[in-house]
Amino acid sequence: MNSAEHVKQAVPIRCEGVAVVLLKKSLNQYRVLMLKRAGHMLHNEWCYVGGGIELGEKA
Repeated sequence: MNSAEHVKQAVPIRCEGVAVVLLKKSLNQYRVLMLKRAGHMLHNEWCYVGGGIELGEKA
């Protein structure tokens, strides 16, 4: 490989938020990680792990 092939390129972010479903197998069952919302939006509701991408944040 030459030095030109080692150049890193920026990957553009084309979304504003993410959500993740985390599963853990325990014996013959699966467990799901859920979070109870504390903010004003969906207050006290159980949700999957998620969040937004802030201005200037990189992937």
